[in-house]
Amino acid sequence: MIGSGRPPPEPLITVEDLKVHFATGKGGESVKAVDGVSFAVRAGETFGVIGESGSGKSTLGRALVMLLKPTAGGLRLGGTDPHQLGAAALRRLRRDYQVVFQDPNAALNPRMTIGDSVREPLDIAGGVPLAERRARARAALERVGLGAEYAERYPHELSGGQKQRVNIARVLMLRPKLIVCDEVVAALDVSIQADVLNLFADLQREFGLTYVFITHDLGVVSHVSDRIAVMYLGRFVELADAQALADAPLHPYTRALLSSEPVPLPAALRTTEKQILVGEIPSPIDPPSGCRFRTRCPIAAPECATREPAWREVSPGHWVACHFVPGPEASS
Repeated sequence: MIGSGRPPPEPLITVEDLKVHFATGKGGESVKAVDGVSFAVRAGETFGVIGESGSGKSTLGRALVMLLKPTAGGLRLGGTDPHQLGAAALRRLRRDYQVVFQDPNAALNPRMTIGDSVREPLDIAGGVPLAERRARARAALERVGLGAEYAERYPHELSGGQKQRVNIARVLMLRPKLIVCDEVVAALDVSIQADVLNLFADLQREFGLTYVFITHDLGVVSHVSDRIAVMYLGRFVELADAQALADAPLHPYTRALLSSEPVPLPAALRTTEKQILVGEIPSPIDPPSGCRFRTRCPIAAPECATREPAWREVSPGHWVACHFVPGPEASS
């Protein structure tokens, strides 16, 4: 309430300079999968994370749901540092933060019926009678568009889209606050993707869910997200509202990603020229000095190799890391 004097609500997730490194076992080298990102996720929003393969998106998602322990930096879930909790308290907190993975086949045990797979989180959590667990599993299947009869089937009897719906039903069993969606439609036919995305939107409205939506598909992330972070080689290079990012991308990498999106028009009718990125993303073991994007950037200058660009808020809610993007002082 305006003027109430109450502090704003705590973000559901707060990340400060988070790093996740993996030792290679060769002379102290490490893969810097996530190498210093800071952001907050508000309750009820969809926070998109986009970037090429190898940018660190999935590693970040796994760290948010405590499947990976950060090497450094801060992570707070609802104001709580999960890595300061004891085992029992951490198990309880984990129920509120779930993940749906990219491959719906690998996420299901082929020897378990669909009903058993969906019921499994409640079996592990305990405290709920078996009859109720079975009833809730069937109700969850029906809520994601699968009849209760699917409970007696096995994964090999379902299509890819149906399996992903099963995985969504399973995470709903614990009534989480946040779901990390890691390339959840990437393995599905285009004709099925829209149905699954609409299901996520319906569930968000019904249960008040918060999503971190990880993808390499700009069309998908722009359609579902409130805000989007663009990730490159372990770091964010831009963060803004989805509409602002689509209308006025500031970082050269973001502009190149947007330019690469297919346009359903003949070449003669297209108004913008594609910006093609040259070369592959560098190794996260030994990232470039200064700006990490400089080795592929069309506007790179000598200072990009010697000075790391600051992470700046150049307009309300629009953050970018680039030497050549003017800040708010430039327009004053």
